[in-house]
Order: sequence, then structure tokens, then C-alpha cells
Amino acid sequence: MSNKLIIKNLECFREERTIFQRLSCEIESNQTMLVRGKNGSGKTSFLRLVAGYLKNYNGKVLFNDNDLQQNNEPLTDFRFIGQKNSLKDNLTVRKNIEMWQLIYHTKKDINKIVDLLDIRMLLNKDINTLSDGQKKRVSLSRLLISKAKVWLLDEPLVYLDLNKVKLLEDIILQHNDAGGITLYTSNTNNDLNYDHLINMDDYAIL
Repeated sequence: MSNKLIIKNLECFREERTIFQRLSCEIESNQTMLVRGKNGSGKTSFLRLVAGYLKNYNGKVLFNDNDLQQNNEPLTDFRFIGQKNSLKDNLTVRKNIEMWQLIYHTKKDINKIVDLLDIRMLLNKDINTLSDGQKKRVSLSRLLISKAKVWLLDEPLVYLDLNKVKLLEDIILQHNDAGGITLYTSNTNNDLNYDHLINMDDYAIL
């Protein structure tokens, strides 16, 4: 099935302050969108709004013609991965993956997941013994566990070396080729391939 995300004249608020305004864009299956901008320009807020975590906005967020402000059921098709790894430090990598399988009601092949992310050697290690880069890769396993159609990734390249950036790019391409959509923020020089670019500086109220 082909998927389409349409943003129309979006305006986001935080308490009494406008974060950004007049943002419109479209993205569909097999495509990736890079979201750039200065710190404080609203990159993370934009992804969190699309994911359904921020409700205080004007404008439209449409997924496959569903207005997400009126009908939030399609939000189960979205997966947001923030800069915080959201890992259970006192559990092993394997236990974290098994926990997410329970949360997302899926039963994916753990062997396939760990091989794609090159974390097999970490499976029986506690999270609190891992490096930041290793934690990042384990955190990204949530994408492969879930059945989400839209991936929203906030600074996913932080702590990844060039080889691991290529690994993530390959995973995103597989997701997109299967009808998925990917949006990600980045302030690094190691951009993934992308089809669309949003510069939040054009919409931010700084």
C-alpha cells in the first residue's frame, strides 16, 4: 500500500510561545525527508508534533487522508525515536528487545534484527556497560521491531561512525522500499540520502 503524509500550514505553540509557523510539505512512500535548522528552530518539536506527542498546533497533519487531530488512530503507524535512548540500563540488550516486542505486540526475528544493526556481540551485555554508539544502535532496533509505516528520527546520526551511518541508511532504504516513509533531523555533515529538505529556519520564530 502506498502511504502519504501531508502537512498544511502548520503552526506549533509551546505554552504562550509560537515555535514555528506556515510550514507545509508532502512526503510519500519510498521517500526520506531531512529536517535541518539551528538549535531552537523547532526540529524536534516538528517531529514530536507529527508523532502525536504535541497537541497544541494549528494547521493540518494528514496521513493517508486522515486528519490526525480529528482521528489519532493512524498514529499507531508512526514511530518516534528521540535523542534519549529510552533503554532500560539494568537489563541486557536481549531483554530490552524482548520488552519492545511485548510493547509493540510483535514477534520479529531477533537474529535478523541484531545482524542488521551489528549488535549480536552485545546481546547478553547490560545496557549500562555499552558505549554511546552501541546504545544508539540498540535504540534503533525499536524501528525494526515495530510495524510503523512512518519513522521519525531525531538526530539519529549522533554517536554513529561512518560505517554505522551507512548501516542505518541501508535499513532506512529497506523500510522505504517496503512502502515506508522516513523523516529525520540532523546537524552533522554525514547526511543520509534524502528526497526532500525542510529548513526550519525558514519557519521558526526565533
